Amino acid sequence: KTADSLPEIKPSYSDDKWTVADHNNTVNTRVPTTPVVLYASDYGYHTGNIIWRAHFNATGSETAFNAGVQGGSAFAYSVWLDSTLLGSWEGDALHADYNGTFTFPSPLKVGSAHVLTILQDHMGLEQSWAGASDYFKTPRGVLNYSFSGSSVPTVSVWKVTGNLGGESVRVFAYLWCEIYLREP
Repeated sequence: KTADSLPEIKPSYSDDKWTVADHNNTVNTRVPTTPVVLYASDYGYHTGNIIWRAHFNATGSETAFNAGVQGGSAFAYSVWLDSTLLGSWEGDALHADYNGTFTFPSPLKVGSAHVLTILQDHMGLEQSWAGASDYFKTPRGVLNYSFSGSSVPTVSVWKVTGNLGGESVRVFAYLWCEIYLREP
């Protein structure tokens, strides 16, 4: 038997309960170059795989999606347009971030609604080996993005999800540990 490990690319999938990525400010030392902050930690996701979804309406002239993603040394990411895999950055030990161009397989119909999905293999946050360093603040997420074409669309909404519960998951972990440690 098999199980679909990425239902997020199905046309019937709903991301209504996901976190809306709409922050205009960040406490991160890296100033965002995107219209909204697309750093996973700003939304409470600090570990594991991160999934980003960008909703947009096509202009009919866009030919590709360009994405600069940062995930730490040896990270990887893949990009889908709706349910079609556009490509992946497989990662290597030298790159902590990568700018990729992902060509659309065919022209998009003017005004048609689409979703770009980015699955980011998050390698954890950096460690600071020197005192008074901000290296550990290096963000994980989408550093920049754009569309190729003569008339490009605007992303109407970005959504993000990651480890179940984000930062609030520690409540569940604490309760589990309390129960587990009290068992005979």
